[in-house]
Amino acid sequence: MIEQSDIKGRLNLLRYGLIVLVVVSFFVALLVPFASLRNIAGVTIPPITDFLDEAAITAVVVAILSIIVFYAYRWFLTRSVSGDTAMTAEATT
Repeated sequence: MIEQSDIKGRLNLLRYGLIVLVVVSFFVALLVPFASLRNIAGVTIPPITDFLDEAAITAVVVAILSIIVFYAYRWFLTRSVSGDTAMTAEATT
């Protein structure tokens, strides 16, 4: 059974994990095309800033999905806690 005090800790953990996910996705989207072009012979390597707009778009999309996941999980936690208290109230009567 989830207690009310556990909700804040779980949401903080999820929030920080999702922030790390957004930052990592930005750097992966920025560096992977640059690194993959370095291995091809005869190709002029563009500056790393050429991939900045794609990396920003990727980070924004991941951030929006992270916000949706966070609020869905928060809704689920608050609903499960309120459902648990209703079940325990019925069991005690």
